[in-house]
Amino acid sequence: MNGLKEKIREGDIHKVITVQDQTFEIRYGYYEDYEREKWDPIPIYPDFIKDPMYDKDGYPFVTSMQDACKYYVSKQKNGDSWCADCIYFPDEKQEIAVCRCSNNKLNEMNLRVKEKEYEKESV
Repeated sequence: MNGLKEKIREGDIHKVITVQDQTFEIRYGYYEDYEREKWDPIPIYPDFIKDPMYDKDGYPFVTSMQDACKYYVSKQKNGDSWCADCIYFPDEKQEIAVCRCSNNKLNEMNLRVKEKEYEKESV
Protein backbone atom coordinates (compact mmCIF):
# COMPACT_ATOMS: atom_id res chain seq x y z
CA MET A 1 0.00 0.00 0.00
CA ASN A 2 1.41 3.38 -0.95
CA GLY A 3 -0.28 5.38 1.83
CA LEU A 4 -2.40 7.46 -0.54
CA LYS A 5 -5.98 7.82 0.53
CA GLU A 6 -8.59 7.19 -2.16
CA LYS A 7 -10.67 10.28 -2.95
CA ILE A 8 -14.23 10.14 -1.67
CA ARG A 9 -16.83 10.59 -4.39
CA GLU A 10 -20.48 11.54 -4.25
CA GLY A 11 -22.57 8.40 -3.84
CA ASP A 12 -19.85 6.37 -2.08
CA ILE A 13 -21.04 4.56 1.03
CA HIS A 14 -19.88 6.14 4.28
CA LYS A 15 -21.42 3.45 6.48
CA VAL A 16 -24.45 1.24 6.95
CA ILE A 17 -26.46 1.67 10.15
CA THR A 18 -29.05 -0.81 11.36
CA VAL A 19 -31.56 0.27 14.00
CA GLN A 20 -34.14 -2.29 14.99
CA ASP A 21 -35.20 -3.84 11.66
CA GLN A 22 -34.33 -0.78 9.53
CA THR A 23 -31.10 -0.44 7.58
CA PHE A 24 -29.85 2.97 6.49
CA GLU A 25 -27.10 3.43 3.90
CA ILE A 26 -25.28 6.66 4.66
CA ARG A 27 -23.72 7.90 1.45
CA TYR A 28 -21.47 10.81 0.67
CA GLY A 29 -23.10 13.75 -1.01
CA TYR A 30 -24.19 17.35 -0.62
CA TYR A 31 -27.12 18.98 1.12
CA GLU A 32 -27.13 21.92 -1.33
CA ASP A 33 -26.04 22.15 -4.98
CA TYR A 34 -23.72 25.11 -4.36
CA GLU A 35 -21.64 22.96 -1.98
CA ARG A 36 -20.36 20.89 -4.95
CA GLU A 37 -18.29 23.83 -6.14
CA LYS A 38 -16.57 24.47 -2.81
CA TRP A 39 -16.31 21.28 -0.74
CA ASP A 40 -15.76 17.56 -0.83
CA PRO A 41 -18.82 15.37 -0.28
CA ILE A 42 -19.92 14.69 3.29
CA PRO A 43 -22.02 11.90 4.83
CA ILE A 44 -25.71 12.55 4.19
CA TYR A 45 -28.08 11.26 6.85
CA PRO A 46 -31.83 10.79 6.41
CA ASP A 47 -34.00 13.85 7.00
CA PHE A 48 -36.58 12.39 9.37
CA ILE A 49 -38.28 15.76 9.81
CA LYS A 50 -39.00 16.03 6.10
CA ASP A 51 -39.62 12.29 5.63
CA PRO A 52 -40.62 10.78 8.99
CA MET A 53 -40.17 7.07 9.66
CA TYR A 54 -41.53 5.16 12.63
CA ASP A 55 -40.69 1.86 14.25
CA LYS A 56 -43.29 -0.88 14.63
CA ASP A 57 -44.52 0.69 17.90
CA GLY A 58 -44.99 4.13 16.35
CA TYR A 59 -41.89 5.85 17.77
CA PRO A 60 -39.99 8.09 15.33
CA PHE A 61 -36.50 7.51 14.00
CA VAL A 62 -34.21 10.50 14.59
CA THR A 63 -30.60 11.38 13.93
CA SER A 64 -28.28 12.44 16.73
CA MET A 65 -27.59 15.81 15.08
CA GLN A 66 -31.25 16.58 14.40
CA ASP A 67 -32.59 19.76 16.01
CA ALA A 68 -34.49 18.90 19.16
CA CYS A 69 -38.28 18.98 19.17
CA LYS A 70 -40.51 20.90 21.58
CA TYR A 71 -40.45 17.97 24.05
CA TYR A 72 -36.65 18.08 24.40
CA VAL A 73 -35.28 17.50 27.90
CA SER A 74 -31.52 17.89 28.20
CA LYS A 75 -29.36 15.13 29.69
CA GLN A 76 -27.04 17.81 31.03
CA LYS A 77 -27.34 21.29 32.50
CA ASN A 78 -26.34 23.24 29.37
CA GLY A 79 -27.38 20.92 26.57
CA ASP A 80 -26.95 21.49 22.86
CA SER A 81 -30.64 21.18 21.88
CA TRP A 82 -29.86 18.28 19.57
CA CYS A 83 -31.60 14.93 19.75
CA ALA A 84 -28.43 13.19 20.98
CA ASP A 85 -28.50 15.41 24.08
CA CYS A 86 -32.14 14.58 24.92
CA ILE A 87 -33.16 12.09 27.60
CA TYR A 88 -35.41 10.37 25.03
CA PHE A 89 -32.47 9.56 22.74
CA PRO A 90 -31.24 6.16 23.97
CA ASP A 91 -27.48 6.47 23.39
CA GLU A 92 -25.67 9.65 22.37
CA LYS A 93 -23.01 7.52 20.63
CA GLN A 94 -25.57 6.31 18.09
CA GLU A 95 -26.02 8.34 14.93
CA ILE A 96 -29.56 7.13 14.26
CA ALA A 97 -31.93 5.97 16.97
CA VAL A 98 -35.58 5.80 17.92
CA CYS A 99 -36.93 8.68 20.02
CA ARG A 100 -38.65 7.26 23.09
CA CYS A 101 -40.74 10.34 23.89
CA SER A 102 -44.39 9.30 24.18
CA ASN A 103 -45.42 12.76 22.90
CA ASN A 104 -43.74 11.99 19.57
CA LYS A 105 -45.17 8.49 19.30
CA LEU A 106 -47.39 8.10 16.28
CA ASN A 107 -50.94 7.52 17.44
CA GLU A 108 -54.35 8.77 16.33
CA MET A 109 -54.14 12.03 18.31
CA ASN A 110 -50.59 12.87 17.19
CA LEU A 111 -51.51 12.05 13.61
CA ARG A 112 -54.32 14.65 13.67
CA VAL A 113 -52.00 17.28 15.20
CA LYS A 114 -49.28 16.56 12.62
CA GLU A 115 -51.83 16.86 9.79
CA LYS A 116 -52.96 20.27 11.13
CA GLU A 117 -49.34 21.44 11.41
CA TYR A 118 -48.73 20.34 7.84
CA GLU A 119 -51.82 22.21 6.64
CA LYS A 120 -50.59 25.42 8.32
CA GLU A 121 -47.15 25.08 6.70
CA SER A 122 -48.70 24.50 3.27
CA VAL A 123 -50.73 27.74 3.32
